[in-house]
Amino acid sequence: MAFFLCILSAHAQKTDPCIAGVFITQDDFINDHLSYKINTAAKDYKLGFTFPADFTLTLKIVTPDSTFKFAPGSIYGFSECGRVYRFYPGGKELNAQEDFYKIEEAGGLILYSSVFVSGDEIFYSTSLTSSIRRLTLRNLKEDFWNYPNFIAKIEKMKRRLADRDENGFLIMDLYEESVSAINK
Repeated sequence: MAFFLCILSAHAQKTDPCIAGVFITQDDFINDHLSYKINTAAKDYKLGFTFPADFTLTLKIVTPDSTFKFAPGSIYGFSECGRVYRFYPGGKELNAQEDFYKIEEAGGLILYSSVFVSGDEIFYSTSLTSSIRRLTLRNLKEDFWNYPNFIAKIEKMKRRLADRDENGFLIMDLYEESVSAINK
């Protein structure tokens, strides 16, 4: 996972910020291996969604001579101009819907925003490959019941779990202090 976190940083620092493509498999996603790679700054090269995007969730890559369509679940994720997205099929028991989720911050926790379904709501997973869940106190208590120090700190935040400062999401610091420090 540390390798992928370095790659996420590299995505943001590339001199050509308009490279896009898809991660076909989970392994491609973890190893930053893009397929159908294009430069969206080049004429007639585009990455987008078929209409209506929030209903179909079908990603398409257009080149001057071809169009490639990827139905929901046929790819693990995609990258566009340094931003990385992961498809997640959702599920009621996991408290998240089928959607593409943009990685907002990656560290001990992975924090996401929903591309189409959930507005400004923030989601999380415990790794790049684990289930995506809504960032709620209840879900965090279920996932981190064995880290009472972390639970005590997030309980003090109450409904402000997605608060940020100039360094990013506050919950990431609490996680690093309470969970990652124990696991080192």
